Amino acid sequence: MTERKAILFDLDGTLIDTTELILYCFNHAWETICGRTHPPEVFVSTMGIPLKDAMRSLLGATDGLKLEQIGELRAAGLIESLVREYRSCNADNHDRLARPFPGMDLVVAKLHDRGYSVGVVTSKGREFGQRGLRLCALWEFIDVFISMDDTSIHKPRPEPLLLALEKLQVGSHHAVYVGDSRHDMQAGRAAGMRTVAALWGPVPRSELELENPDVLACRPEELLEIFPAR
Repeated sequence: MTERKAILFDLDGTLIDTTELILYCFNHAWETICGRTHPPEVFVSTMGIPLKDAMRSLLGATDGLKLEQIGELRAAGLIESLVREYRSCNADNHDRLARPFPGMDLVVAKLHDRGYSVGVVTSKGREFGQRGLRLCALWEFIDVFISMDDTSIHKPRPEPLLLALEKLQVGSHHAVYVGDSRHDMQAGRAAGMRTVAALWGPVPRSELELENPDVLACRPEELLEIFPAR
């Protein structure tokens, strides 16, 4: 992929290992607000989309709490409460449970030194997205950062990725999106970009293969082979 000029990354599960944090906060929010929870794989399936959308999707998969059973007004109230409880838990536990993937800082630094523009496009809010990047010693290598707060339309739609490319002044055909979820692969493809599936995240390989990514990478270090010096 030496003709590529920009490498855009998803954040959670791709650049930063936040799976334990996310599952902890989901469980806390659901047990606190609804008195029940979901298996880890159900929560994992929502990763990559904004938190509010994830909570709505989870309500739709919960017997007794589906929209047609409880109505839009009660559903909206539950979603608001779940999101608030999740964010409170995240604020209290972020720095304790978020951690870098081993070697990721060196990989991103080398890619940047090789002349690639490096960006992050995440469905996470700006404050904690940037906080995680600084915590994991990655922020200094990021040329563009797009969070949920920067667009009104989110992944799996391509608009956040296209905004990042606009800021970098790079065309889609010169860019790649690296992510760990099906939503990431769908967004990258919709933006006209090549895609790399990060298999070190929590989503099973079989799920990511359904999206036919251009490349499957098992370890962060493989990115240095995929994106050689130009």
